[in-house]
Amino acid sequence: MDKAEAEDILIQVSKDSRLQEGYHGVRLILREILRGEMVPIHDISRAVGIPVPAVSATRRELEKRKLLSRKGGAILTDAGIKLLNSIGIFDTEIPDFNCQYEISDIVTELVSQFDELTEQRPSPDYSLDQSHATSLTCFKRVMYFHQNDSIEGRDIAILGDDDLTSLAMVLFAIRFGLKINSLTVFDIDERILNFIESVSFKLNFQIGLKKIDFIGEIPPCYKKMQDVFITDPPYTVEGLTRFISVGAEMLKERTNGLGFVSYSNLIPSENARLFRNIASMGLSPQELIPAFNEYVGAQKHAGISKMGKFFSSGYVKTSDPTPRNLIYTNSKET
Repeated sequence: MDKAEAEDILIQVSKDSRLQEGYHGVRLILREILRGEMVPIHDISRAVGIPVPAVSATRRELEKRKLLSRKGGAILTDAGIKLLNSIGIFDTEIPDFNCQYEISDIVTELVSQFDELTEQRPSPDYSLDQSHATSLTCFKRVMYFHQNDSIEGRDIAILGDDDLTSLAMVLFAIRFGLKINSLTVFDIDERILNFIESVSFKLNFQIGLKKIDFIGEIPPCYKKMQDVFITDPPYTVEGLTRFISVGAEMLKERTNGLGFVSYSNLIPSENARLFRNIASMGLSPQELIPAFNEYVGAQKHAGISKMGKFFSSGYVKTSDPTPRNLIYTNSKET
């Protein structure tokens, strides 16, 4: 098999599986399987940044062509290995490159304290695209915010907090003597707000708690009041756009501000649409960290999402063109 023939096969696989990442997406999937051997589908999804359903559809097409088989996970057949070899990919013993945030023992102790305090937390409301981040993820976030000068002396808004990142931030601030100027949680779920209120009372730390539905306009008193917004929005592009748009409206004009957004992998066309929307809000991407967040559940996205850091130019667009009735996943499926 020559290179052109192999490329044609992979292009056809991408078309038959409707993989928006195209030829390069199929190549990534096969390369990951070659280097991992008997790889579970969720591990493939995590490694290549393609949602589980899309990886599954691609795997089926590769199996039809006898390029893959299943033996406790995806494994390449001899034909699959020859195909990869023909496009220049060989099995090598190159060590993995890992660039991960390390957690100190002191912060690990805070994770244990957090687990005790949040043991009776409300269960996820899947109609609101809730899926709890792991406790360790909450503290990774807080350490990242602190590293980016987004805690000390700051006015901070968290838009949706079923992860309870606010409580992790409070524990971190108390432990290290940090002064937060103000911390406000905006959420539609009254269970979350009530739980945060009860725990923050025990910690003797005041958190502003506002019940709000972002489908509607936000009150003028919430606008231009924050230095930082933090959000882990619904999975849809409409939901992402709306939550980020609200966050941008909340940032102060005089001192600009920062936004931190946790979101799952999107297909290329949706990712392009999201970033067009973000640019129209006057937000500039500064950093995107893949697989930063881990979740209990969220299996469609292999239980992970990226962390995005966005800088505000001070300009905010006047209108949000996205259909707000399609913010949540189940609203698009019904």
